[in-house]
Amino acid sequence: MKKNARQIALEVLNDIFGNDAYANISLDRHLRDNVIEEIDKPFITALVYGVVSKKDLLEWYSRPFLKKAPKPWVQMLLNMTIYQIQFMDKVPTSAAVDEAVKIAKIQDGQSTANFVNAVMRSFMRSEHKDEEPKTWEIKYSMPKLLLDKMVKQFGGKRTGAILESLETPSHVSLRVIDKTVEIAGTRPSELTETAVIADSGNFAAKQDFLAGKYTIQDESSQLVAPQLELQGDEIVLDACAAPGGKTTHMASYLTTGHITALDLYDHKLKLIEDNAQRQGLADKITTEKMDATEIYENFGAEKFDRILVDAPCSGVGLIRRKPDIRYRKESSDFSNLHDIQLKILDSASKSLKKNGIMVYSTCTIFDEENFDVIKAFLASHEDFEQVTISHEKNDIITDGCIFLTPEMYHTDGFFVAKFRKN
Repeated sequence: MKKNARQIALEVLNDIFGNDAYANISLDRHLRDNVIEEIDKPFITALVYGVVSKKDLLEWYSRPFLKKAPKPWVQMLLNMTIYQIQFMDKVPTSAAVDEAVKIAKIQDGQSTANFVNAVMRSFMRSEHKDEEPKTWEIKYSMPKLLLDKMVKQFGGKRTGAILESLETPSHVSLRVIDKTVEIAGTRPSELTETAVIADSGNFAAKQDFLAGKYTIQDESSQLVAPQLELQGDEIVLDACAAPGGKTTHMASYLTTGHITALDLYDHKLKLIEDNAQRQGLADKITTEKMDATEIYENFGAEKFDRILVDAPCSGVGLIRRKPDIRYRKESSDFSNLHDIQLKILDSASKSLKKNGIMVYSTCTIFDEENFDVIKAFLASHEDFEQVTISHEKNDIITDGCIFLTPEMYHTDGFFVAKFRKN
């Protein structure tokens, strides 16, 4: 039997929260494996990401009308229905409730359908639907661990601005490769001349994307490659390269130079290769399957003119685009990542030539993965000095590094530091 859009959205949500699936991977698989009208795909996507980003708030809305906790999939169905009512203006309330009742009946019979109907009718009649929770933890569905870390680092005012910013959907950011191409519906980036942005649009389906005239890459990520100061003939190492956005950006500066791009997984190396092929840069990039903590063991001393360490990190700067990240963090993750980041930098540093440049970047906003890492690296590597980065937007520079939080320019949260080997 063909499933409707809401049934598919519910399956994806149950996969994310029941099987610990990644939202983007589960969503892509369900959209690919089901027969779905093109018009329904944006609705399913918006519903899934909306419910994921507001899960705790949605459960808070339904809690007063539940005598005991329902089955997880029923709670998710209630979350999904409340999200449509509260946050999707174009969806009629009656349609959201009726469809939920039908799904409940198909899944588990009339008694579950009656239960869902009763909860939703009670919710609609109550004043609770117009109330606002008193804690940020519930209002923004932000786990206490991350919230406490934000408040400790940024203070209450800036944390509030970051959280409010994450309520607004991402815009689309493109890196323009062919300067002659005109991309309808876009406007120039404030942060880099290589980028244009749009409020929405499926740019990956357009012919100019497939022809390699532009690629999808966040503005913040596009600030990395210029810091390598590539002249064209350098031998470059991209230590943690997948999916290849920064790799191909660096390759676009090369003439006779070459990039070796590393990753641990075959399927991720293929993403780099596909990206390079589409952009006509395959001859400038070689991929290798390797653990980035073993760069020196594999390549030996002073082999590269430039090294990019786009390090494994908590990814907290990506929460706007990947809202399920917030539910995957434990306090031990941050200290483990700090150690791995330093190991990669240490190994990479030995394979950098004298006077070479190494750039360290992350997509996180927390100091222990950013400023604390570069301080620890410099303290134990006297042959390296930090190179101060400058930018016409002064507010994105902190202590000589690029440091962007999501509310500043509506980008990902991002960090870039630069070193030179003496």
